[in-house]
Amino acid sequence: MSVAVVYLSRGLGGGRASAEAFFETYRRFPAGREHELFVISKGWQSGAELDLVTKLVANMSGNIIAMPDDGYDWGAYFRLAWYLKHDWLCFFNTHTKIDGDRWLELLLHAAESPGVGAAGATGSWGTLVPQFYLRHLLRPGMLLYPPRYFGSIKRFPSFPNPHLRSNAFVVRREVFLAFAAQSIFPRAKRDAHALESGRAGFTSYLMRRGLRPVVVGKNGRSFEIESWIESETFRVPGQRNLLIKDNQTENYSLADRKMKFVMEESAWGKTFE
Repeated sequence: MSVAVVYLSRGLGGGRASAEAFFETYRRFPAGREHELFVISKGWQSGAELDLVTKLVANMSGNIIAMPDDGYDWGAYFRLAWYLKHDWLCFFNTHTKIDGDRWLELLLHAAESPGVGAAGATGSWGTLVPQFYLRHLLRPGMLLYPPRYFGSIKRFPSFPNPHLRSNAFVVRREVFLAFAAQSIFPRAKRDAHALESGRAGFTSYLMRRGLRPVVVGKNGRSFEIESWIESETFRVPGQRNLLIKDNQTENYSLADRKMKFVMEESAWGKTFE
C-alpha cells in the first residue's frame, strides 16, 4: 500500500513561518507509516523564502511541485491528485502543525475501516447559512435581506451540517479523484467553502456514496459524526485530543471566553461552561 502525504506551502497567507512550523513538527513526530512527501509550492513572492522552503523539503527527502496561485487549497489538491499514483492521499493545508506520534498510522487505521470514506483530524457541524435568516425566513421584510443569503441556502445545508475540515484528512485516491471529477474548480473563496461544507462538498459526496466521515484523535480513537463534539478536537474546552493543529484551533485556544462561546455556538450549536 502506497501513501502520499501532501503539504500545501503557500507564500501569501502562510509564508515562511507556517512552512517552518509544519516541517519542525513533521520532523519531531514520527508518522508511523511509510509514505512519500509532496509539497505544493504556490504564492511565493520572495525568492529567498522560496529557496528556504525548497531546502526544507530537500532535507525531508520530499518532492516540491510548483503551481499557479489560484484554486485555493482544493484546486491544488485536485491538480496534484491526478498525477499521483499512490493508493492513499493525506492532505495538509498551509497552517497545519502535527501534534502527536504515529499521526499517519492513526489516520490511516481509521480510514481503512469498513465503510469509512475519509478520516480527518477535525470536524464541525457548522454551516455558512446565516441562522438568523432561516428563523425569519417567512416574516415580512424577508426580501430586504441581501441576495447572498439566498445563495447560501442554495449551496449550504442548514445546521447541523456535519463536515470534515479540510485542514488535514486522509482518503483513498480513487475516491478523491471521483469527487474531483464531479466538482467545480474553485474560483472564489465561497467555492472553496462549498467544497468543504456545501451540499456538493466532500463530506456530502462521501455520505451520498454510503461512506462515513470520521474524526481521529491523538488517543487513536475514531469518532462518528454524532460523537464529533465529544472528540475533544475542535472548538471545545482544552481541545486536548487534537492530533493536527491549525490556525483555527489556535485562534480558539487564544480567544477570550466570550469569543469562545461564539466559536462553539457556530461549530456545535451550543456553548460549554
